[in-house]
Amino acid sequence: MTTAFSLCGVTVNHNTSQYVELMLRTLFLTDDLAGMPFAMTVLDNHSDDPHVDALRAYLDARGIAFVQTGFDREIAAAKHGVALASFIRDHPACTHYLFLDADMWFFEPQTLTTMLDELAAAPVDIFGVQARICGYYAGRVIEGQNGIAGASDATAQPPQPVTVDDRAYTEVVMPRCSPVCSLIANTPVFRTVVAAVGLAPARRLGVDSVVFYDTFSLMTTVLRTHQQDFLVSGKTVNHFTQTTYAPAYREVRDRDCQVLLNDLRADLGMRRSAFVESEWVRQQRQGT
Repeated sequence: MTTAFSLCGVTVNHNTSQYVELMLRTLFLTDDLAGMPFAMTVLDNHSDDPHVDALRAYLDARGIAFVQTGFDREIAAAKHGVALASFIRDHPACTHYLFLDADMWFFEPQTLTTMLDELAAAPVDIFGVQARICGYYAGRVIEGQNGIAGASDATAQPPQPVTVDDRAYTEVVMPRCSPVCSLIANTPVFRTVVAAVGLAPARRLGVDSVVFYDTFSLMTTVLRTHQQDFLVSGKTVNHFTQTTYAPAYREVRDRDCQVLLNDLRADLGMRRSAFVESEWVRQQRQGT
């Protein structure tokens, strides 16, 4: 018996309400999802930012669920992966999961439908497909570089010195199917791996080195031991990056996000060039 296609989308809001609204508005603006069995959920870590009421009003108008994770507002990287793993556990019936970071957005047409087609045409040993992730302020692809699965700024770095339990190590970053924007088939092996090792960051200690698994990385590594891998899409999305975890840069990101969001709320579409490239990057390219 063939299971009918159904797609569960999910993101985690952590006082990033205006970013979530921007991301969702661009998703529905750039992709024709009419008739697609698609249910979106926004998981929330008790957000109290000034934009949360506007987000909730938008979600209500769209029929999108807004669900509390039970976590507080304290910043902790593990909360992201744990919340997503719990979502998978609680939503076993869909055929595919769409994972989206709160602070990414779509600017190319038909990104989601293209990713669905790419995954459908992939060999049986492909568990998912991730978009090429462009760092908005880097002005280039920082995950999925050259279409290579796992290629990223983080994995390209030489081993870095770290201290764990007062002992010095060098740290190597492992590749991952990026949770910034990824489409993953709901298979028994995927669900089993998520239940067993989760989706949160992890470190594996060696004698002199530490292997670091960022969010989704340990899952990706374990699936590779099952001869399962992922693809990089031909589509690119933008990502503010580190919005929750780097408060020193938050003011600039908030400003740029609000400019884009105001255009969408005013039904001006995505004509502004800043949807694709930041003004700062444009000036750097022009040498001004």
